[in-house]
Amino acid sequence: MKKDEKKKKLLIEAIVIIAVILVFAVVVIVDTVRSSPSVDLTVEQAQTLLDNTFEMVPNSVALTANHVVEESEITVKSVKNGNGKEIIFECTYETVDIQSVYSENKDNLFSSAYDFYRAEKDAGRMVNATKIRQNFDNGFIEVASKGEKVSGEIDIYVYELEEAAAEEDALAMPFEDTILRVYLSDEVINTVFGGLLNVCNDAINTKEFSYNGETLSIMNLTTLKRGISDCFSIRNFSIDKPDSSAYFVSIWNSFCDEFYRNFIKNAQWSYLAKGLLTTIEITLLAALFGILIGFICAIVRCTYEKTGKLMILDQIVRLYLTVIRGTPLMIQLMIIYFVLLLPVGIEKFPAAVLCFSINSGAYVAEIVRGGIMSVDGGQIEAGRSLGLNYILTMYHIVVPQAFKAVLPSLANEFITLLKESSVAFYIGVADLTQGGLKIRSITYSNFMPLIAVAVIYLVMVLILTRLVGVLERRLRKDER
Repeated sequence: MKKDEKKKKLLIEAIVIIAVILVFAVVVIVDTVRSSPSVDLTVEQAQTLLDNTFEMVPNSVALTANHVVEESEITVKSVKNGNGKEIIFECTYETVDIQSVYSENKDNLFSSAYDFYRAEKDAGRMVNATKIRQNFDNGFIEVASKGEKVSGEIDIYVYELEEAAAEEDALAMPFEDTILRVYLSDEVINTVFGGLLNVCNDAINTKEFSYNGETLSIMNLTTLKRGISDCFSIRNFSIDKPDSSAYFVSIWNSFCDEFYRNFIKNAQWSYLAKGLLTTIEITLLAALFGILIGFICAIVRCTYEKTGKLMILDQIVRLYLTVIRGTPLMIQLMIIYFVLLLPVGIEKFPAAVLCFSINSGAYVAEIVRGGIMSVDGGQIEAGRSLGLNYILTMYHIVVPQAFKAVLPSLANEFITLLKESSVAFYIGVADLTQGGLKIRSITYSNFMPLIAVAVIYLVMVLILTRLVGVLERRLRKDER
């Protein structure tokens, strides 16, 4: 009968899970279908949108960049819809091969700019990036006007933006009842403008060039390099690509992007891995020493309560338990490290282990004391009747029974210690929490790093809780 009820319960659970999956799948499909573009652009409208966008790309003072844009011709041949709320312009282009012109004449142009820079300096006049740009612009435009033309085909993507996203987008343009933005990636800019972006980056990063047959270093001449690179300056066109996916797909894409930015990029997950290892080391060492301290304190207290001996030690232990259990762990940690150990040069890791050991030992002491006191007094009398003294009776008879009784409680104390070890970051220990905060300081993202730390702690606690449950069931079987 019980087997039939169990099968019925499993069948109902399976049906519910399948139903939830089907409903979610239908919602995603419907949402995807609804995410198609809401506007139909003609080729003429697409051309106007593209022309207006490209006019905004060069800085107004960058004459060379403006010259390249004016000499370039981008023509929309056809318009089609993409997979999401995106429109694809199939274009042809013809432009000056600016990268080849720059590469072939770089040394001469840089030498001319350097001569101008030195002449201004020698004359005692103030020289800035604007003067250098103006001097370089004139010479380069003359050379560029004789450059060869290159042509080809390229697809340019246009996205519909939500109103909130459009407010922060400099290239967003209203069209009828929607807001559109042409996505200009590095590839698009370099292709339709003959390598303009590569030239700009090279000018910024140039460290030396050939000057009168010798290699001249300009690594420290920031003004000179900035003046030259300003000639090719273009605006911040390559912002994040708009996500035109369906709602649920967009959420998933955002999650993946955040996950990559926080953990995969530059192997930042290693901060969590190293921090986790440190947390486990602190917890294991503190648990080991805490159990040792707790057992010693518990035996001292139980000895005094049962025999009246060790009164002074009992008073010391009581004071220790009162202070440790009555003050916050974080305050104990900072006192032990900043007040006691830092002045004598002891590192953060041993300070954390010492603090958590002392703190855990106070709670273990009461757990063990309760276990020892729960052992029937007749057990001690039985040991005495066998000729054992008090110490041997405690060692061979009382403590083993008490340890078995308090083992689940000790395991739970270990779980608590694992979570409390997270405050170690207050003294600069590179534990799991510190690893999450390190990622947070790099990416300026609060949600993903902190949630990751919480999830890792939760998984460890669930594993330990499961093991404690298995241990408790095993002990109950042994009792039977």
